[in-house]
Amino acid sequence: MPKSRSILKVPTNITFFLVDDMSFYRDLFVQSLGNLGFHGRCILSNNYRESLSKLQEMLKKGEKIDFIISDLQLPDGTGIDLIKKVRASKKLANVPFLLVTTSDNPEKIVEAFEAGADNYLFKPIEEKALLEKIEFCWEKRKDSKS
Repeated sequence: MPKSRSILKVPTNITFFLVDDMSFYRDLFVQSLGNLGFHGRCILSNNYRESLSKLQEMLKKGEKIDFIISDLQLPDGTGIDLIKKVRASKKLANVPFLLVTTSDNPEKIVEAFEAGADNYLFKPIEEKALLEKIEFCWEKRKDSKS
């Protein structure tokens, strides 16, 4: 059941950038975000290189990216590689970044945090956990700007 707009700690019309090589998970994220009350744009990407290209293109056009959700394992790179690129960009450095994974390897999770991930979420995705992670990441980045 979606939360009402007044209860959510995150604006509902933000632009999500979703990266996962499995269309099932991309579709599930879009559906889950809608179920949670988000109605902004969802930009989809299925690999590391495509993500970099789309992000650069969006920035050139002046389009805003409010939140990035990426899978850890991508066919041509990793979510950690993407985090490093995002954090190195002046325009994207403060965008909340949620890493999604099936791996419970603690070294990878530590590496993700060291690279600049704001949080992580294990697959399979549960909407309540997704919302909690989104709100946490949003608040963390909002606090770091002040």
